Amino acid sequence: MLVFLTAVSLLFFAPFSLQARDYRMSRLDVEIHLKEDGSMQVREDREFTFEGRFSELYRTFPLDGTASFDNFRVFEGDREYTLSDDKEPGTFRIVTKDKDQELQLFFSARDVTRTFSIRYVATGAVTRHEDAALLYYQIISDEWTKPIFNITTRIYPPVPLPDGEPTHWVHGSLDAVSEILEDGVVEIVLDRLPRRSFLEIRSLYPDEVFQDMPVLSGNIRDEVMEEAALLVAESNRLREEREAKRVRREERHALGRQLAIPLALIIIAITVLFFKKFRKRHVVSDDVGEIKKLPEKVKPALVNYLVNGTTITANALISTLFHLAYNGYLKIEEEKETKKVLGVSTEKKTIWVILAKDFWQQNKNNLFDYENKLLSFLFDPKKGSADRANLSKLKNKQTKMHQFFQKWKKSVAKEGKKMEWFDKRSEKGRNISMFVNILIMLATVGLVILFGPWMLIPLFVSFFCLIASFFIFQRSEKGEKAYLRWQMLKKHLKAFHFDTKIKDLDEASVNEYLIYGVSLGLGSRFFKKLTRALDSEYHAGYFPWLILYSSNLSSFGKTIHEVISTTGGAVSSFTGAGGGGTVGGGGGAASGGGGAR
Repeated sequence: MLVFLTAVSLLFFAPFSLQARDYRMSRLDVEIHLKEDGSMQVREDREFTFEGRFSELYRTFPLDGTASFDNFRVFEGDREYTLSDDKEPGTFRIVTKDKDQELQLFFSARDVTRTFSIRYVATGAVTRHEDAALLYYQIISDEWTKPIFNITTRIYPPVPLPDGEPTHWVHGSLDAVSEILEDGVVEIVLDRLPRRSFLEIRSLYPDEVFQDMPVLSGNIRDEVMEEAALLVAESNRLREEREAKRVRREERHALGRQLAIPLALIIIAITVLFFKKFRKRHVVSDDVGEIKKLPEKVKPALVNYLVNGTTITANALISTLFHLAYNGYLKIEEEKETKKVLGVSTEKKTIWVILAKDFWQQNKNNLFDYENKLLSFLFDPKKGSADRANLSKLKNKQTKMHQFFQKWKKSVAKEGKKMEWFDKRSEKGRNISMFVNILIMLATVGLVILFGPWMLIPLFVSFFCLIASFFIFQRSEKGEKAYLRWQMLKKHLKAFHFDTKIKDLDEASVNEYLIYGVSLGLGSRFFKKLTRALDSEYHAGYFPWLILYSSNLSSFGKTIHEVISTTGGAVSSFTGAGGGGTVGGGGGAASGGGGAR
């Protein structure tokens, strides 16, 4: 009988025993030492937590990718594994397959945590160009079938670098955080990377630090910077979406059952009544037609306020900076500085914003409050910047710039309200509807405690009614006309053929197109069309507020582009000096996957 019960127990619990066999990658430390010839000495310390019995780990390296791998060594603590084909514990071997080579290391483990160190040399992840060297490497490829926890990576340059170098971005995870340590060491920290996900680094180094590498023709820096800026913007958008989903998910957890359908119908009816009472679409009868000039003399930050429905973006600040310069309050100066790195002279470009201090003091009362605040922020005597500000250093003052921008937007909005572009009655209706729906949501949350999760329906309806309340708010008839006219100007600028018609424009038109094009959010494509069309012999006449050390058109275009990307980047948390990870990427040299058996 005892034997029978034992056999039955073994049969019953066998599936659970098999399911219990699992492993977890509980920690990963990666060290990458870049060499002057572009090769990388890589060390991966992987901590595995085993549940059940395991005897083999494998790590794959692609054969058909950008990078190549060799000189493999394996350690566990101070013990070095030996290269052998006998599969005994404490040995490893390399097996070549169709598309990869597989490193297999052998051991004996059961219900224990072990740390294995795999070391190798990788080549092909660094390319050297005329203006910079690019490292583009997948630290973790998407071939890993298990999530990886507690990831720390440090990338050491061939030689110590000055502060702020290298410019770099981390792709693959929105939660990855990077920073530059002393001497240009990049550190990346990530708590968890899901299965089938990748983590990669893209870094721009001074090309001279890889002095033993051949130089490829052409420049790479501007192309990488532009692509990275787009990825950062997309990542910020996804972070906002993820946060919104998290809030909605938490709200759905607080739902109740009693009175769900009747309460939901009442909430909808109340919101519909607010729409009928407070919202009335204004019909603009006059034909706007084609608009080629500024529809009205309105400052660019306020145009940004209008076309974005009272939301103020970083383009408002950038266009205000250009507008102040155009009107004589500032000059933007490009300065060349020669530095020596490893005995090699290199040129570094710095962009200065120079204040016309006397002119500002005489005309201070002619500016709006937000314009004076911007000038006071840039030229703070307490910070030793009475009349000159290094615009390039804004990237290193991300927190301070962001805090200022939040306050600055309120000053712009204050002036925007004076324009009477938005209907006050609809604003009142929006606020009342929002307030009522907030009260309903709070009451529904209370009902959740009393009646349980079936209150999902009214809570969900009240949430969407709260969102819908924003749409009660509308532009006034005056605002609707102004909005349509500015939209027509935007349409005209997008379609304008600058290459063939630039000579038909005077100085005022070119400056207005640049300033208000930024304010309207036309983006880099419009900017490139405009600057490419300008005749290099006449650009100083078009933009007297811009001082260049070089007279060629290429330098001119790059300088204005750098002003836009630097200023906008500081406001929107885009910086090459570190920060959060981004989505996108996926083009780095793949490093392979692996697992346990």
